[in-house]
Amino acid sequence: MDVSAERRPGAPVTVRPTSRLPNFLVIGAMKAGTTSLWHYLRTHPQVFMPDVKEVMFFDPRHNWGRGVAWYESQFQGATDGQTALGEASTSYTKFPVVRDVPARIASILPDVRLIYVLRNPIERMQSHYLYALSRGKERLPIERAFAEDPTYLDISRYGFQLEQYASYFSPQQFLFIDSRDLANKRVETLRTTYRFLGVDDGWISPIVDREFFRSSERRMKPAMAQRLRRIPGLAAITQHAPRSVRTLARRLPAEPVDVDRAHLSDDVRQQLEASLREDVARLRPYMPDGFDGWGIA
Repeated sequence: MDVSAERRPGAPVTVRPTSRLPNFLVIGAMKAGTTSLWHYLRTHPQVFMPDVKEVMFFDPRHNWGRGVAWYESQFQGATDGQTALGEASTSYTKFPVVRDVPARIASILPDVRLIYVLRNPIERMQSHYLYALSRGKERLPIERAFAEDPTYLDISRYGFQLEQYASYFSPQQFLFIDSRDLANKRVETLRTTYRFLGVDDGWISPIVDREFFRSSERRMKPAMAQRLRRIPGLAAITQHAPRSVRTLARRLPAEPVDVDRAHLSDDVRQQLEASLREDVARLRPYMPDGFDGWGIA
């Protein structure tokens, strides 16, 4: 079956009865702990997630044009005992950079369960900035970057992102995870997640004491590599380079990210809180009782 990139986003798609498609998605947020959650969930014997974390099928910039059959093939490794099939792609909550994702999901997976990991929105922006810096995608000082690129703020506007999903999915299809709970009450949070997925909630991941991809552990790409990344069309060329060349590029010496570059002045932090206050208030109805709004609203 082929679903092209030109298909109307909300158009219904017929899926074969025998298809192996996911019944849950981790939709974000970027730099909120989704990689750690992906690692933990994959250790559960009743859960299957592809080896590639960011499948990004519903993102038209990546794999939507490959069609449902391609997407189904990502889950063919699941065994009969693995009843929860899922993937984690943070671009599913990057509106308006990535549009019509909820409509695409609903057209193929109308009953899917959706997991949204949320982090203090300003901390998420800072971590996002350090990530972009480490990848050579950002060169501006942080406060100027935030002022000039609305994407940082938009991804942290969780209420705004959820509103894109509201007309396609019921509240019962969502599980919201506060990244603080994933960090500080991990076993309890994972048990809640397992129950949401309908699998054994007594399972304790053998890697439950680990965290993954912390900003302080990220390393900067060498300056030369960062300059090369900005050459138009280079990414497409390197995809076809010999594996030995790509491996060598990954082994180039790198230096730790300077986390101090994510420092924000009190004035800018207050401006960001003011910009986020209404959105955090809109998020509250989705969140469990006791949610503190990160002190923003």
